[in-house]
Amino acid sequence: MDLNSVVAITKAGPSVEAAVKKAVALAGGMESVVNRGETIFLKPNFVAPRDSATGATTDFRIIRAAAEEVRRCGGKPVLFETPALEFSRDMVFDVLGVRDFARENGIGLIDGPDDLVDVPVAGGRAFTSIRIPRIIRGAKIINLPKLKTHVSATLTCSLKNLIGLLPAAEKRRVHTRGIHTSIADLEHVFHPAMTIVDGLTCMEGDGPTYGDHVELGLIIAGKDMVAVDIICCRIIGLPWENVGYLQRIAGRNAPAKIRLVGESLESVARDFKIPRKRPLFQIAAALLYVLDVPFSKIFSQPLPRFLYGTGYIGTNPRIIRAKCDQCGDCRKACPVPDALEVETFRVKYRLCVRCLKCYEACPREAIAVKGVSRPEHR
Repeated sequence: MDLNSVVAITKAGPSVEAAVKKAVALAGGMESVVNRGETIFLKPNFVAPRDSATGATTDFRIIRAAAEEVRRCGGKPVLFETPALEFSRDMVFDVLGVRDFARENGIGLIDGPDDLVDVPVAGGRAFTSIRIPRIIRGAKIINLPKLKTHVSATLTCSLKNLIGLLPAAEKRRVHTRGIHTSIADLEHVFHPAMTIVDGLTCMEGDGPTYGDHVELGLIIAGKDMVAVDIICCRIIGLPWENVGYLQRIAGRNAPAKIRLVGESLESVARDFKIPRKRPLFQIAAALLYVLDVPFSKIFSQPLPRFLYGTGYIGTNPRIIRAKCDQCGDCRKACPVPDALEVETFRVKYRLCVRCLKCYEACPREAIAVKGVSRPEHR
């Protein structure tokens, strides 16, 4: 970690774009990291097909503002992201409207099979080497994470967001070799030039996908991912020493080395609900990824995606017959309307993309959410 790390906090106010540009300027300015003619990869969090208002994914306004800053400095912005294993990139991009957004805002998009290259992990504990997309090897990255709690990693923000740069096979290794040790190793592989955190609508509780949204209204920016994550921990009332990968990377005296600019911590801090410790859940999740290795080779799809598609495990919607008046609002909100058979009060889980738009749209609260991780309010 840079001993002179600067982290900026701004309040969004009426203009998110202005707040992003102010935070970036306070953190040293985009011109300090972008050279004319460079391709700059923007790495948002599109973990799942849930829009930014749920607290799950990066707000498009932040991506747009970052792209504008890159272009102002003569760079070419390009989006690169892959979702969690249980979701396909095509499906997530379609539901969120990523392709339309990129095209309308003149942002390049990496949208297809990745040519991989093996890179060494200096001092790695989980990995001695790891395969990454060739196109981002040594590339300049602007990290655009969402501030959320996480059932396995405790916090997902700057460092955890790096997992989205990995191909599916390496994501499995991350989960089977210890998520905290693996994330700490990724800090040796990827070195984003700037991190701009979406602290607008965040997520607490059982994140990173199905926790509860929290309106925080902040932008946090800095060049040092570790420093940014430590400040984000302080904002949400989470001792950073309780986050395994931060403890592995930062060392005990790190917080004293961070220079905070912009808003004060006292003016923006709010305690988040931290995920409960569930040892059996963690064991089951790790086993799932171990079994996924042979399963995906045989059946050409990830085991989590297959199992969640049965509707028996994972977070899924269900129709409450006693409350449903068959108004059809859920079907109108659903990106895959055929997944809802309102006439028979049935969800077709093989078609369901688990975005929970039906749950959020139902005026009679006739759709509930089942699963270990689920939102407690709409």
